[in-house]
Amino acid sequence: MSSDATEPPLDQLFNQLKDSILSKKPVLKEILQKKGSKKLYDYAKEYIDINLVPTIHQRQDEFLFTFKKEVTKLLGARIATGATEQLRKYYYVSTADHHGPICHPFFLSSNLIAAAPSYFEKEDPVLNNVIVLACGNVSLDNSSYPRGLLFNTFNDGKLELHKLPFFPASTRQCPVYRYPAYKKDDIDRVKNTLAGKVKDKHLAENQAAKVTHILDEIYLKPEALDSEYFSEQVTKTNYELWKKFFDSDGYGAPNLIYLELESFVNQLLLDYHMEGDSTIYHMLFDPAYDPLVKAYFDGIDGGFTLESKKGTYLFWGLPKESKYRMQMWKQGDELVSNDGAFKVKLTPKELGKKLESKELIPSTMMSYTLLAFYYGLKLLGGFSQVNYLTFMKNAYIKMQTDRGNYKSIEVSARSQTKELCGDITLAFLGLPDGSLTPATGLDMILYGNSKTWPQFVEMSRHMTIEEAIMPLLPDFYPIVYPEGNPERKAELLKITSRDIIGLLHLDDKIKPCARIK
Repeated sequence: MSSDATEPPLDQLFNQLKDSILSKKPVLKEILQKKGSKKLYDYAKEYIDINLVPTIHQRQDEFLFTFKKEVTKLLGARIATGATEQLRKYYYVSTADHHGPICHPFFLSSNLIAAAPSYFEKEDPVLNNVIVLACGNVSLDNSSYPRGLLFNTFNDGKLELHKLPFFPASTRQCPVYRYPAYKKDDIDRVKNTLAGKVKDKHLAENQAAKVTHILDEIYLKPEALDSEYFSEQVTKTNYELWKKFFDSDGYGAPNLIYLELESFVNQLLLDYHMEGDSTIYHMLFDPAYDPLVKAYFDGIDGGFTLESKKGTYLFWGLPKESKYRMQMWKQGDELVSNDGAFKVKLTPKELGKKLESKELIPSTMMSYTLLAFYYGLKLLGGFSQVNYLTFMKNAYIKMQTDRGNYKSIEVSARSQTKELCGDITLAFLGLPDGSLTPATGLDMILYGNSKTWPQFVEMSRHMTIEEAIMPLLPDFYPIVYPEGNPERKAELLKITSRDIIGLLHLDDKIKPCARIK
């Protein structure tokens, strides 16, 4: 942060930053108050503590059948069987990630943390998978960069983040969901980009050779190229890429099962909720539920706000001829886009057709209601999810109370909504000048060694939850207070992660897991 004699001292600004964020995220504040001093490693070990009731066990069979079917399609029967048996015993997944190559530092760290206790201690052989339902309802140009690969280099005293897009700039606003698979020509263009970086002295030949090898070995595999959708390729290639992070550690990596959340939710809806008497069926097709959904879910992030027309009602529209998603609102017995051009009649037959053709994307509210409150699945998430998932749970219980569905209340009341996993960075890359930067997935491959994984685990044993989150407050602030918000303060935008690391004396605790020499 640049110094300004007219501004308060850094410690005061930091406290203002922290208080302003936590005032808008009360559940995150509660987690930090209750568990902020707990070591990350010990906190991650609590992920396997699941709170089930008999009714959930009955529904769990439905969930597991569809899960096994979908994983088998993409990764094969052996992997699907092992992951399904893990879920039967440890009924939780992470929903913290965006569906793209596992490169972004946030998502790399969240999955390393989730893997650490089971992988390092190996207490239970069945616990051999990191299972993620990742959000595909994000644009290809999201800040998490789902449309390509990320890695760092250090040249002439400067850090440079390299982006290798699989798709052209014209696709940036398209969602990952339903986007067509990349082709061999797309990967060849990435190779040409690497060659250009070498020619321009932005990249060493040995670095380019390593990345090219990854492209050949993982992204040009026939199994990947045979896919119809990019989201399917992400599942297949992330499984392989994740294994590469652990090549030199001697332990043997757990499996990374990385499914697109929205496609999986749609399949559950098609398999079990186009007929019958489930709460989900009634939310979709029963007019008596409509006023309750609007009364209790209105205004919750991840759902919809009727007055300002923010979000969408149950589903986003993505007509066959459209590249971009569109809001849908209920009018009578239909979901209708803002311009009235796309309409879906809310009958099992018509809704089912649109789900099959991938013309509807379930909203976060629809997805989490199905997974967490109907199927009772424990969802690990980031700093925003723990907030809105808790609010959604309260709304769901109120809706069920009004309908007198006391058995459903018992199921949803057990839902664990305050499980933090994402938005924590513990994997750092050491630079030649002694400074640190968050490591990407490819950094682990390019610069890691046999000490990479043990160093990460050791740091997770010494860093508390609060210490791991505080340096990310500068990233949270513009999300909580977006541009145009009258409460947004310019002086708080100037604070950097490096400022906070120094202020809280975290330099001694943060050690690089990989290093550029």
